[in-house]
Amino acid sequence: MKHLIFDCGGVLVYPRLGDWKLPYKMAEILGARARDMYSARFLLAQRQCEHWLDESRLVPDIQEERQLRQAYIQALDERMDWRLSGDEIDNLAADFTENPLRYGFFSDAMPALKRWKERYRLGMLSDAMPSILVFLEQRGMLQLFDAAVISTHVGAIKPDKRMYEAILKALDADPGDCLFVDDRPCNLEGATAIGMRAVQMARPACLPEALWDGPVARSFEELDGLLGQ
Repeated sequence: MKHLIFDCGGVLVYPRLGDWKLPYKMAEILGARARDMYSARFLLAQRQCEHWLDESRLVPDIQEERQLRQAYIQALDERMDWRLSGDEIDNLAADFTENPLRYGFFSDAMPALKRWKERYRLGMLSDAMPSILVFLEQRGMLQLFDAAVISTHVGAIKPDKRMYEAILKALDADPGDCLFVDDRPCNLEGATAIGMRAVQMARPACLPEALWDGPVARSFEELDGLLGQ
């Protein structure tokens, strides 16, 4: 094994508000209107508006991401009748793209990546918008990866074959020399379909939708134990 490739969400980071689509300061900016968050009406509105945050589209930079975040908030506002001002919409979109507090970082991630970097080449492969790269860089984590590929720079999401091909090309790696770590069974199956080994990350604090039939780790310590097998 020469290369370790990691998903981001559910493996390296988790949503601190419990929802990947919420700006961290949403309740603060909404004020009394925040009582509608997590209501059935709000959850329906989120589903109706989620196409604005489609991570399979090409989004070259944070500027374009912020425009999509604005459109998402505007669409939510229309359905929730919050009557947000232009400044409030702008502030929510900025919080999406500029506030790293939106994510929590699993405490075992940095130490393990630093340790593994001495033995393997590391890659990241994530369905994500450009802002995640900035947040990882600010944390000092992005610098540990030899290559990082996000879906909005490819124009596809896992398990699309193009995603795996992109990280293999970036690492100049053969599939058989790679182990891929993700929390979603379909993404793991996409990796094994092109010849990678795969391990599911099923952290108790961020449980995946389902377990798969292959090897499962619940922490990076458990993953470390699997690497020698």
